Amino acid sequence: MDDYVIQTENLSKVYGWLFWKKSVPSLNNLNLLIPKGSVFGFLGPNGAGKTTTIKLLMDLIRPTTGSATLLGKPIGDIETKRKIGFLPDAPAFSPYLKAYEFLNICAKLLRIPSNERKKRIEEVLLAVRMTEHAKSKLGGFSRGMIQRIGIAQAILNKPELLILDEPLVGLDPHGRQELKDIIFEQKSAGTNVFFCSHILSDVERICDHIGVLSKGNLLCSGPLHELLSEVGERVNISPGNEEIAKDLMTDAASSHRLNNGGWELVFQNNKKISERLNKLKEANPGGITITPSRENLENFFFRLIEKNEKGR
Repeated sequence: MDDYVIQTENLSKVYGWLFWKKSVPSLNNLNLLIPKGSVFGFLGPNGAGKTTTIKLLMDLIRPTTGSATLLGKPIGDIETKRKIGFLPDAPAFSPYLKAYEFLNICAKLLRIPSNERKKRIEEVLLAVRMTEHAKSKLGGFSRGMIQRIGIAQAILNKPELLILDEPLVGLDPHGRQELKDIIFEQKSAGTNVFFCSHILSDVERICDHIGVLSKGNLLCSGPLHELLSEVGERVNISPGNEEIAKDLMTDAASSHRLNNGGWELVFQNNKKISERLNKLKEANPGGITITPSRENLENFFFRLIEKNEKGR
């Protein structure tokens, strides 16, 4: 159990238990193991049960059946809650408070000692690139700025586990990149990150583990590189091997020049081409690197959802 930051066992939530209402299963026997040291992306269509899962983990609602542990302790454990940072979907803060005032209130609620609050607030404002807006009122902030302040309050207590519900929604590309950088920095600092998102391209760049949920059922979960199927081979050709690159380009599905002057070529699965590439690699040790080329997360996601729908 100590190897997992989040563990659920047959976790379920059914709404509508009164006899004149039809029961609606929002989450059905969720069994999830999220290893420590990971950035976990929780994916699924609207209404899949992602937010319900987060509410259960945060002890905001109670499960119908099943159980879960966070950081090795049952959900609801007071000491564990102090080690968790949380940003809900579409956070709403008082528009009349200044950023620093809001974070100071949060720091008091988190029982951060008074002699440490100022330093910690300054640290998180710097981490989310909002230092210059410390004295500005939240009511004048854009969606991206509110998201960053939301993350600032979520990391005030230096959490071991950071739970974010759709943190990238509504942001422009620049805002998304800044939030991705913040998530990377949190991982580097030793924080475990669990978040939901519909932006699959960003999830693919950020996460090392994912889970896919559909209509309350977990379709798959595991390391991203193990879930994505191999669809061919990716070949890196070092500078000085122009003739080899040109010779291979006619059979490549795609190719582009690297900043160092070398080339990257992608080939679809083909036994004859694989044999040819291996022979070239043997003849040019150090000049050619071959790695598996995998399907992207978007293709995997829609293939999985479609397969599940057809199987019903």
